[in-house]
Amino acid sequence: MAEQENKRSSGAKKTAAVSAVALLTAASVATGSLFDSPAALLSDEGTAVVCTVNDGVDDVEDDAGAEASEDEEARRRGGVRAALRERILRLPLAVRLLVVLPLWALGSAILAAAGAAWTLLSPVMGKLAGFALMLALLAGAFLTAVKAAFPDLPLRKILNRRSLLALLLGAAALTAADAALPLFWDDYAQWKDLVLSAGFFAALCCAAVPFALREQKRRLTAARAAEERAKHPDKLVFTDGVGTYTVRVPDGGK
Repeated sequence: MAEQENKRSSGAKKTAAVSAVALLTAASVATGSLFDSPAALLSDEGTAVVCTVNDGVDDVEDDAGAEASEDEEARRRGGVRAALRERILRLPLAVRLLVVLPLWALGSAILAAAGAAWTLLSPVMGKLAGFALMLALLAGAFLTAVKAAFPDLPLRKILNRRSLLALLLGAAALTAADAALPLFWDDYAQWKDLVLSAGFFAALCCAAVPFALREQKRRLTAARAAEERAKHPDKLVFTDGVGTYTVRVPDGGK
């Protein structure tokens, strides 16, 4: 019982720690996105009070109505972001300096790192997405072609290890060619669709034709073995993928 209680307490502490880190990160990122600089965070624009003295009551009412409508319009445009910014700026300066400013620094660092990572990885992610799309198209075309030739062949035998490797190599070759050709061919953009179509057809043939030849050979070998068994029921007929062999079964083996 004591051990179980210790495990539960340890699990609760870990959950609380993870929740606290997640909350801190979310708060820091939100704060970092609201202010562009520490000066904007520590300014007194949220606590400033503007007093206007006019001789006429009507002018004061008109100005108050205009300011109210402008504030309402600004809030409507700014939405939640403006409301949060205004609330933070209403906090005492000491709280903003000791609590909000460290959160802003952490959030700004996270946002800057995320932006730099996205800038560096976006071309790579684009190429990976292109590779995945090319692989999916090749696999779909390969499956359609093989199913048309061998309708009774199950899916697991069509997309086996050898065929998947051929499809992966074909998709990788097409993606690499699409990335490298613009470096050496100035007019590649005009011929890109034609080049990729030809490459797609070549990759599909390189995967489908050997597969069809192997499957046809396997079926012919199995058919010959069946014929041999029918002709010589007293012999043992087997195949090893290369040829068909018959072995006479001795009478003592019955």
